[in-house]
Amino acid sequence: MNRTITIFLLLIMLPVILLSVDFFISSTEQPYIYGDFNDWQPLKMEKAAGSWWFAEVDLKPGTYKYYFATEGGRRIVDPFKSQLLEGSDTLNKIEVKDPADFFGLSDKDFLFKIWDRDYFNPVKPGEFFITFSATEGISDSFYLILNGEKYEMNLLRNYDRVNYFRLHLQNVKELNFYFGFSRGNEKLYFGANGLSDSTVTSFSIPLDDLPVDYFDTPEWSKGAIYYQIFPERFANGDPKNDPENSQDWYIDPQKANLGSSGFFGGDLQGVLDHLDHLYELEIDALYFNPIFESPSSHKYDTTDYLMIDDNFGNYALFSKLVSELNSMGKRVILDGVFNHTGYQFWAFQDIREKGKESAYFDWYFIKGSKPRKYKGHAMNYIAWGGYGDMPKLNVLNPEVTEYIKKVIEKYNSAGISGWRLDVAGEVKPEFWRLQFRPFLKELNENAIMVGEIWGDARVYLQGDLFDSVMNYQFRDAVIEYVARIGHSAKKFVNMTDYYLKRYPPQVLASLWNMLDSHDTERFLTTVYGNEKLFKIAIGLQMTFIGSPVIYYGDEVGMMGGKDPDNRRPMPWKKELWNEDIFNYYKKLISIRKGHPALKNGDYRVISAFNSLLVYKRELGDDILLIIANPGDKAEKLSGITGKYKELLTGETLDIEELYVPSESFFILEPAKAE
Repeated sequence: MNRTITIFLLLIMLPVILLSVDFFISSTEQPYIYGDFNDWQPLKMEKAAGSWWFAEVDLKPGTYKYYFATEGGRRIVDPFKSQLLEGSDTLNKIEVKDPADFFGLSDKDFLFKIWDRDYFNPVKPGEFFITFSATEGISDSFYLILNGEKYEMNLLRNYDRVNYFRLHLQNVKELNFYFGFSRGNEKLYFGANGLSDSTVTSFSIPLDDLPVDYFDTPEWSKGAIYYQIFPERFANGDPKNDPENSQDWYIDPQKANLGSSGFFGGDLQGVLDHLDHLYELEIDALYFNPIFESPSSHKYDTTDYLMIDDNFGNYALFSKLVSELNSMGKRVILDGVFNHTGYQFWAFQDIREKGKESAYFDWYFIKGSKPRKYKGHAMNYIAWGGYGDMPKLNVLNPEVTEYIKKVIEKYNSAGISGWRLDVAGEVKPEFWRLQFRPFLKELNENAIMVGEIWGDARVYLQGDLFDSVMNYQFRDAVIEYVARIGHSAKKFVNMTDYYLKRYPPQVLASLWNMLDSHDTERFLTTVYGNEKLFKIAIGLQMTFIGSPVIYYGDEVGMMGGKDPDNRRPMPWKKELWNEDIFNYYKKLISIRKGHPALKNGDYRVISAFNSLLVYKRELGDDILLIIANPGDKAEKLSGITGKYKELLTGETLDIEELYVPSESFFILEPAKAE
């Protein structure tokens, strides 16, 4: 079957020439460029989205000949007749001239790639983010001409002596644009034909065939509040399904077995029994650590993904729980551990018995005839982290892929709203891109994919892998600001700006902002039990751009060191709760629910000096100022005047020349005129 293919040929370093060429080739054919610029050797073109292909060629001044052809050598007719050699239907020519002396500038000082989401970022029909970069010092002001209308671009960031400017476009009907700026008294332009002081060629992109796919996160996930449950330690609702040798729920943690072989009897019925607690907190979604059949308490060593662990309940009970939560307007996210299975996983056990004769031998990575464990962590198969109890799955094996699709389909039928994907960066990206994501989104386009990525996640958030990630970068910034000596507000801003200004902006409100998790010590322990500092951290989490994730028990003041001490059973005796912290959570969540700006509004830093941090959240008429000072001395607030209502206390403050007390946090909205 033939299809229309659009090709860019970008001639980089000197005038940037854009050829948008429609022609018919087989969907299985690969296009190449042949030219005298590289002795007529085939230059493979890269696939963009839609029907677009592109290639980059570094050319010096001169005249060049080239043509397009398929892998089989068939010439492709180029309809750009002005660039065809006289008398030829397929051989093109291009003249690359020395750039004009525009104050010493050349095309090398600018960059715009329409096949790269960092520069051309379609969100949904009519909405785009356009980014343009230029060597610093060229101009303080760049603008975009779109369909004849001028739009000023905003400075986004500076990195390695390059300025990046961004513009958010909405209600776009046509995409014909180029960039402009002033240099001295001259007006200069940058378009598809490179740098110019007069004639400029627009980047012209058909809205029905974009070189980058539309990408937006599920609307419900933007600014949603999540609650993370470690099922074995949340609540015991049915003692009849308790594992053998289950410990007393309220045993002294110092004497308890909190590790993988220690059990307390937590189950799904326990979650059902405490829906009133989740309702009181006003959370939007629950994230469950693994619930599938497994011999351990943490369940990251799966025995069967298609079975709910019998110590937790069964599929019918799980479906009932999901239905109850959905009826309350709360969603369910499951933990997907698809990088590895458990040692007792049925396919791995079949291999242990039959060796290479097993039909599942290629489901794993095994050297030798059978999987073997030796002393320590030594083994003859690949396992997660070197732990022999967690052999790594070969997810690119079609049979494994089909099995995982059955898992996705089964729990989608129960009504879940997405997956948190364990050690997602260790799984082949082709699996997420070509198998998992398309299948999940076909079943439910509003389902969310959240990757467990601890560091820079930009490459995972380009629209083809994950919708969001567990945002440990936010946690790191809060720890540095709130828990570390110095309490540098500037460092907090720098650490958060690192991802806020590099990730696609449409994902920011959906990032999972956690203070702690089942893999870290609890934050109240991080600040050595200092409740004032803990409250500042909670305040930041509930007012910063992103989606807060509450680790079960944090809301009642639970403490705990690193794994497994962070997995203590949830105390349900209210005399063991820190009611002040619990009420503080409820107050903050109530404020967040009442102010759309905190859920999905713009974020802008007003001040970051010493330990004093001030930022604004704004959406339409909803405007809030957030003020934090975790330091050990008061800091003077300057540059802001007027009367504001403090939402945590209800007091009205005149903040001109206000001294912000040490270890304090404020949420302010402009006071209404009486």
